[in-house]
Amino acid sequence: MIRLWWIIGAAAAAAVGMAAWMVVEAYRCRVIREEVHLTRLPLSFDGLRLLFISDIHRRTIPERLVNAILEAGGADLVCIGGDLKEGGVPLERSRANVRMLSRIGPVYAVYGNHDYDEPRGPLDALLREEGVRPLVNEFIMLSRPDGSHIKLCGLDDPITGRARLAQALHKGQGNGEAPFTLLLSHDPNILSRLKGADVDLILAGHTHGGQITLPIYGPLLRSPEILTYLSGWHEAVNEQTSLTTRLYVSTGFGTSKLPIRFGAPAESKLFILRSADHPGA
Repeated sequence: MIRLWWIIGAAAAAAVGMAAWMVVEAYRCRVIREEVHLTRLPLSFDGLRLLFISDIHRRTIPERLVNAILEAGGADLVCIGGDLKEGGVPLERSRANVRMLSRIGPVYAVYGNHDYDEPRGPLDALLREEGVRPLVNEFIMLSRPDGSHIKLCGLDDPITGRARLAQALHKGQGNGEAPFTLLLSHDPNILSRLKGADVDLILAGHTHGGQITLPIYGPLLRSPEILTYLSGWHEAVNEQTSLTTRLYVSTGFGTSKLPIRFGAPAESKLFILRSADHPGA
């Protein structure tokens, strides 16, 4: 009997420890720094620092995350990859979150499926009041004094059927080679839908890295997007132009359903973009 109670106690302690670890992974504030070498990036944009954060959901962005990014050298711009909030999240929490991110640099955002849990209008108005630029099937040009530029495109949520890729890329407009193009999309599956468009880099989220990902078995959730684009780097080649499109899928900052993670800790990503013409390339 004593041995049985010892086994039960050990199992209970292990379960409590596992649950505690899953909460810790869900509330991490990791800042992962990575240099990304991109063939068509103009030399004048070499060294551009971009913070990518996605799937904030119910979380509050703490000051320690902002301080960690600033201590790591800061960022020239911040990109939010959708699901800034979800149903039931107070707008003032979203306001506090974007104010935190605005301390780092200019903020651009796309919408994800959970941003449509409630009517989007109040959130859209809030973002614009706070100086955040939502990119809803549209693009802006980022320019340098020497006249060089890159295109930053934002795709409305593909999961809820709102994406208009040609409109976001302004595809078919103008003559000559398309400029270096960075596309923000909540859904990583957009990589398979480019249809010959020249896109250099896609930043996406949505999968949460599976949120609960077990050794050997992999993610508990087995949707096609998660199984194909779980997290990290993916790529596809445009057969018409031979341009390689690189896709990065974030594990996300927040969580869905329960505030727990396993094998897929929360992250924010600090990219340093490098040109092929960079002296050290």
